[in-house]
Amino acid sequence: MSDQAEKLRQMSLRSTVPKSPVIRKSSGSRVIAITSGKGGVGKTNFTVNMALALAAMNQKVLVIDADLGMANVEVLLGCSAPYNILNLLEDGLNINDIVSEGPRGIKFMAGGSGIYHLANLSDAHLNHIVSQISLFDSWADFILIDTGAGLSRNVLNFVMAADEVIIITTPEPTAITDAYAMMKAYAGQKGVAPLRLVVNRILDHDEGQMVVDKLIRVAQRFLGVVADNLGYIYEDRNMVKAVKNQIPLLLSFPEAISSRCIDSIAHQVLYGKKMRQPSCGIKGFFNKFLEYMY
Repeated sequence: MSDQAEKLRQMSLRSTVPKSPVIRKSSGSRVIAITSGKGGVGKTNFTVNMALALAAMNQKVLVIDADLGMANVEVLLGCSAPYNILNLLEDGLNINDIVSEGPRGIKFMAGGSGIYHLANLSDAHLNHIVSQISLFDSWADFILIDTGAGLSRNVLNFVMAADEVIIITTPEPTAITDAYAMMKAYAGQKGVAPLRLVVNRILDHDEGQMVVDKLIRVAQRFLGVVADNLGYIYEDRNMVKAVKNQIPLLLSFPEAISSRCIDSIAHQVLYGKKMRQPSCGIKGFFNKFLEYMY
């Protein structure tokens, strides 16, 4: 079993990304913050597998792990990330050195606490880091920001700076309450990016629809916030098996019901309702993020 898992992992790690990003499009990457009001709702698992689903649709995807407390992207991918964003200041290292290879040609970058040290850097160092990261605007179609859970200032900075926001919740009352709290905090900060909801671990369609309808209704009534339903993911034991094996769900069990749900959500992200504002790309994201930090 371990030999098969390792063989699958190695096959999936073959990258199709050139050593230096090449210009392939004129618009900036779509930067999506994936967040939740509380931990334990499957946020990082969703982020990793949606990246893989988008990659299967010929999209170039960069995942940035911005969860300070539980930086688990590399664990779920079964890969390692030896560097983080601050290593860009070291001699001889550039963006291609700190961004690691993932399955299906996706890229991922460990941000962690290094991102919050940016506030203490000189303008010259900040400009160097942002210019290096901005190279991915010419390569990536999507940049997914896996935020921490909760409503801390750090989490809100990421959410406020993104082009789009996906909020993950579950049908549990506490998770629904915390998802609403995230929407309330976002509205309080005058956020303007589109908000989309994903309900994880549903038992049936009606349960997911009930959660979404409730959140959309109360957000519109009490916050003046318009949120969209992006989709549901069914409860599936295969998800747990995939995590234990450190091989993402879409690679381990591509025909599982939860895999089909994530594929459908990724299709909706790519081909569904158009964004209400143009993408600022990763350079625009980091510029806005730094403004919120100061």
